[in-house]
Amino acid sequence: MIKLAIDKPAIDKLIKTSIIVLIIAILPITPIYLSNASSQTIRVIVGIDPNELTLHRNSLRLFGYIASEIPELGAVVMEMPIYVVDNVKKIPYVKYVEIDYEVKIYGEVQWNIEMINATYVWNSYSSYGDAVYGYGATIRVAVVDTGIDYKHKDLQNAVEWCVVSLNNGKTFYRGYSLDKCKDLNGHGTHVAGIIAARLNGFGVAGAAPKTILYAVRVLSASGSGYVSDVAKGIIEATKGPDNQPGTDDDADVISMSLGGPDSQTLYNAVSYAYNYSVTLVAAAGNEGASTPSCPACYSEVIAVGAIDQSYNAPNWSNRKPDVVAPGVDILSTWPKNRYAYASGTSMAC
Repeated sequence: MIKLAIDKPAIDKLIKTSIIVLIIAILPITPIYLSNASSQTIRVIVGIDPNELTLHRNSLRLFGYIASEIPELGAVVMEMPIYVVDNVKKIPYVKYVEIDYEVKIYGEVQWNIEMINATYVWNSYSSYGDAVYGYGATIRVAVVDTGIDYKHKDLQNAVEWCVVSLNNGKTFYRGYSLDKCKDLNGHGTHVAGIIAARLNGFGVAGAAPKTILYAVRVLSASGSGYVSDVAKGIIEATKGPDNQPGTDDDADVISMSLGGPDSQTLYNAVSYAYNYSVTLVAAAGNEGASTPSCPACYSEVIAVGAIDQSYNAPNWSNRKPDVVAPGVDILSTWPKNRYAYASGTSMAC
């Protein structure tokens, strides 16, 4: 007969632990952030391992309200009391916590198209067919901005697909209902016209007038939005209509005429797109700063500064861009079949 040695203290400890776990499991838990409901809240992005998002989602809810998620980046957009932010930063599985900063816009053939020699390419290389006009339906440019007036007569059949990510993802859509991406500001439509206004004998012409556009609306009617929405827009543009990155319908180019401070989440989104061979272009910024704002600040992004008709850089164009292009008094499309002049590195981008 075999006698087993029984460690009574160890068994007692195991029983007590089991009872505590059971009690925690069956009792309602009051989230930490509700214990002081009057505390001032802040909007942050919590970064964790994308593979552990499901595992840790419920525990994060103890610290605040989850507004949205970007699963591909392991980014969780949350609203939480300021006083719990430092506690969240100390959680072992949390990689970073950052403020969900606000970003904002930078505010037929015209001089800008002539200056970049687009018309020379159209006239001299016609033997290459649609390649000189933007490759027709095979090249897709995602305009990450305030939306696009797809009904504009100079943008007929230019916009093919739509993504909306506003208010930290609380308003989200992806699909072919282009009206959901209508431009209530004007900035995105202006940028879209510079890229792809059609060669149709009237109005203006874009640099690549046969290119297909994806309208990615991440900025509100006021022209502002949040880092989390821009990051989400980049991810969705990279995946394209079939929701799979690395396939034929992905955006070939992502144009971002917007800017703000450095952000780990924004950089992760840029890296995600870059790793799928997407070309990223962004406005350098209009603050007259010594370096480009972000996302133009990242090495994976082509930073575009502005010049005028005399090839001079205006004092408001941020310095040290990768390239420069016309960005002063640029005429382009505007909502409701109108046209407008605008200046900024957005117009150069």
